[in-house]
Amino acid sequence: MRWGEQPSRRANLWLGATLLLAMLTATGVVWLQPDSPDAFYGPPSDLAQYEPGDLLRAEPFERGLARGVTGWRVLYRSTDADGLPLAVSGLVLVPTDPPADGPRPLVTIAHGSTGVAEDCAPSLSARPLASLPGVDEALDAGFVVAASDLPGLGTPGPHPYLIGSTSAHAVLDAARTASELVETDPERLAVWGFSQGGHAALFTGELASAYAPELPLRGVVAFAPATDLARIMRDGQGTVFSTLLVVNTAVAWSDATVGLELEDVIAEDAVTIAREIGGRCLDGTSLPASTVQSVRLRDDIASLDDPAAAAWGPLLAENTPSGRLDVPLLVFQGTADPLIDPAITEDHVRARCEAGDEVELRLVRGAEHFTLVPRTAEAALRWTEDRFAARPLSGAC
Repeated sequence: MRWGEQPSRRANLWLGATLLLAMLTATGVVWLQPDSPDAFYGPPSDLAQYEPGDLLRAEPFERGLARGVTGWRVLYRSTDADGLPLAVSGLVLVPTDPPADGPRPLVTIAHGSTGVAEDCAPSLSARPLASLPGVDEALDAGFVVAASDLPGLGTPGPHPYLIGSTSAHAVLDAARTASELVETDPERLAVWGFSQGGHAALFTGELASAYAPELPLRGVVAFAPATDLARIMRDGQGTVFSTLLVVNTAVAWSDATVGLELEDVIAEDAVTIAREIGGRCLDGTSLPASTVQSVRLRDDIASLDDPAAAAWGPLLAENTPSGRLDVPLLVFQGTADPLIDPAITEDHVRARCEAGDEVELRLVRGAEHFTLVPRTAEAALRWTEDRFAARPLSGAC
């Protein structure tokens, strides 16, 4: 079950851990140690009586917001992959200046990976917007922003990390909730997502017409999305951060899925370390300890070809986005991304083109995983404004 590793490879991983921390800090991605969830995040006992997207509670939110932005943290009702009700937390953000021409457009933003533990919700962080791609650009353009924490982050877990349908439901229901709290344009809605959130955004585009047919989704923007999960997991021990995400996936799925044991994919004597990693957020305080442990854990993760890991196969296939899209899709991918192989993204877009989807891929030369969004957020905004204005689509397959 163990994969061998030469000392030089281990030294490279130590260097990778150091470079990862430096890069995350430089790009502003590292957020701060979150608070623990308070009573606001507790689901009501009568949750089943509410409809998907119903606002359960809201209160003003100011932490980390720039001048000219009003916010609320919200708790709303959504639906899991089995059709069961669950409570999800998040944020709704609105520019304070009066809208120039009627109700504001709405963009619902799916965040990048913050961890799989309950206290890893962006709304709990001292920097709640750090993991939301393009949020400043959206607010500056006058959009309302709905940002789901995603289930099990803030609210009681487990967190359905990279579980497509549950994540998409939460993103769509966040849009419903925002429209209940703030007047929005009923004809202008878009979805943006980064990395884990890019995966959620793709599933949102696939499921929107069936799950929320009343929502006028006009386009989806995915920044470095997780697509072919099996390939990503097979390649997932090449970098420290990839190893962290593989471990987080294993911990989250073993907690959320009947019949999947963590020992199927993690060596028995390393399970305690894996659960320690899964119990921490990907924040600036906890990340150093997790990166050090990920170096130690790298040899203790099973190959997907190992018979012990057979239970992963169906889940990886089920949660790889491959359904048809009814709306245009714009995908940004950095050519120097060490976490999401550009070839995987290119193959995903090619398959969508062959299936007849309207997809545009923009490869950004030299961009890495955490430098991609700052280099492309303005372009994502312009593309979204074109979709809202019903301008002809150019550059798509």
